[in-house]
Amino acid sequence: MFGRLVVDHRRRRGLTQEELARRSGLSVRAIRDVESGRVRQPRSSSVRLLADAFGLAGVERERFVLLAGGTDAVDAPSTQNERLTACARAADIVRHAARIARHPAHDQAVALLCAAAGTYDDGALGPVPAESLLDWANALLLCGQLAEAGSLLDRAAEVARDEGNPTVFAEAALGLGGMWVNKNRGLTDRTRVLARLDEALARLPKTATALRCRLTARRAAEFAYGSGTDGEVLSALRAARGVGDQQALAEALSLSHHALLRPEHGEWRLAIADELVAVASAAGLELLTLVGMCRRTIDLFHLGDPRAERSLGDLRRRADEMGCRSVLFLHAAMEVMLLIRAGQLALAEQRAAACYRLGTEVGDADAPLYHGAHLFTIRWLQGRGAELVDLAASTANSPTLPEAELTFHATVALLATDAGQRDRARSALHRLTASGLSAIPTSSTWLACMFTVVEAAVALGEPDLARQAYDLLAPFAHLPVVPSMAVVCLGSAERVLGLAALAFGDADRAVAHLDRAVDANIRLANRPFTACARADLADALRRRGGAEDKARAVELLELAIAEADAMGMTTRAESWTATLQALSGTVAIRRDGGRWLLNHHGRSVLVDDLIGMRYLARLVANPGTEIPALDLVTEHDRTSQSTNHTVLDGRARAAYAQRARELTRELADARADADHARVERLESELDALTAEVRRQTGINGRPRHFSNPAERARTAVRKAITRAIDAIEPAEPEAADTLRAAVTTGYRCVYLPR
Repeated sequence: MFGRLVVDHRRRRGLTQEELARRSGLSVRAIRDVESGRVRQPRSSSVRLLADAFGLAGVERERFVLLAGGTDAVDAPSTQNERLTACARAADIVRHAARIARHPAHDQAVALLCAAAGTYDDGALGPVPAESLLDWANALLLCGQLAEAGSLLDRAAEVARDEGNPTVFAEAALGLGGMWVNKNRGLTDRTRVLARLDEALARLPKTATALRCRLTARRAAEFAYGSGTDGEVLSALRAARGVGDQQALAEALSLSHHALLRPEHGEWRLAIADELVAVASAAGLELLTLVGMCRRTIDLFHLGDPRAERSLGDLRRRADEMGCRSVLFLHAAMEVMLLIRAGQLALAEQRAAACYRLGTEVGDADAPLYHGAHLFTIRWLQGRGAELVDLAASTANSPTLPEAELTFHATVALLATDAGQRDRARSALHRLTASGLSAIPTSSTWLACMFTVVEAAVALGEPDLARQAYDLLAPFAHLPVVPSMAVVCLGSAERVLGLAALAFGDADRAVAHLDRAVDANIRLANRPFTACARADLADALRRRGGAEDKARAVELLELAIAEADAMGMTTRAESWTATLQALSGTVAIRRDGGRWLLNHHGRSVLVDDLIGMRYLARLVANPGTEIPALDLVTEHDRTSQSTNHTVLDGRARAAYAQRARELTRELADARADADHARVERLESELDALTAEVRRQTGINGRPRHFSNPAERARTAVRKAITRAIDAIEPAEPEAADTLRAAVTTGYRCVYLPR
């Protein structure tokens, strides 16, 4: 290994063996012996000379020197002294790796750790000692490699049990220390982790006060996170304050913070995070200091505090300095949230994918869930939530989802309504709320769960459920809906309360909440939910119907539509445009599943998917714009119109013939009665009828055909629109009358609302 290392450095620096020999003061023969492997363990003085010759410094120099210290394959030590020396060398490498892992040198740390393992294997020294495995795992934790560190901690616990080392076993049983709670998913893994904590407590002597305190805090936090109860974890925190060990206190603060990640504890958690940063930094606990900074940033976002973004920037700089990729993953997740909040939805989707890759690389169990939250939020805002209903269902039933996490079940109900799957949506919603909303335990995602429940209840017409949600949410009206590790921001809770109030029929209360929601979302710089709140407020004003409500609703909708268009929320913009047209006294038509929804003066009617409805929808969406009939006809319509249609169809010819016979009989009667005035009128009508038939027929009375596609399109569009308006009339006669008066057909068609 060392020979290859020297060759690699020499070639990268463009040196010949002779030049390296001159720089280092070694002979050319010595250089050749090193590179050929004939010198298996060069003297430390020679190694340092070579390092100086290459111009190495700092971490790179230390790595070069350590790798030169006998980590090549060697014969199995023949004496106990040689074995102990080799073990000591490997342990030194592990400790050095742990030191350099504090800097952005993850690859170097891993290389050293692999070299240490190689020393044990090549030297036939048996398994790596538990203490070295523990150091190795801690080095990887500093680098933010959660999955690799977790595997090594498992190995360390097993080896420590075999070695009869209760202290190392307890350190390994602590798992991810004071960083994260609930990272072991599934009943088997969770049971194993908790059993190991109990075993560690049983093995430790009563005198190991600090370590026992750390284990107790860890165990309490796991139970508190799953059950939503605070008593045990707060008791463990009080015990840690009395032990006098800074690491035990820092870990207890961090674990308590994570276990209390619920909306009612926001201000309290922020105080805990501030204390964690102070305690950990004073004790030189760099990783726990970084975790404290991360927790503080999350709290600020949960509280809607304007200092949150600055705190996020500080977190990024510190995580970069330490090279801690697990915290950089959380930072990336929060950055995606900020992009969504800024309305940069396309860019947010790209960054969400990169964030997911990083989370998978570091082994964070929540990476799929955070990516799901990002994607569901983006698609829902775009009005494309229906695309993800099956993904939401599979996520809700995933074994990686915490047992108490119910938000994705509510998401299924919400997205199923968007997909028009109302039975599926209602089933999902009722399964979730069968015991009442108050039975849903509060958690880090509880506010988001209530958000989805209310949205689904509004869409499905569930006023009682909306009332329950309103009563539970009211104490949190001042908060933004920011779940978990601040990976998304669903706007102000005021908006959710306003929607709930509107669902159970209190328009005045809804207007008050939604007014505050608009202001709160502007303060949060949440552009998509500001637009949503404005559109919702317009709807509430329309329903209230006050003297000035209509004018204000129109103004709000115009702002919401402009913002939605700018952010790529086109489906929502189209829906709000239809509402605006209805408010303006015109007709609005838009797609609703496989049918058409027509709005007129606040009333709605569903119409089957007739060809004429497609033409009307395009005309109504472009008032005052003349559109050629040929353009209105779709490709399918053109195909169907490609045959040589007659100008006068059979039905019309029969009607003309029948009228001609009636006129002839009436004319005979008038002449018999010598009613000259009547005779003159009937003769005039008969002449006009005859002229019209001649105009529309060819030689010898044969049918005349359309001469060009434009003529065919003109007639097809006129007939299709007439049939569509006739279909509207039984359910909404005023809208039908409005369309007949406002739509003009011909070679060019136009909708001119009056």
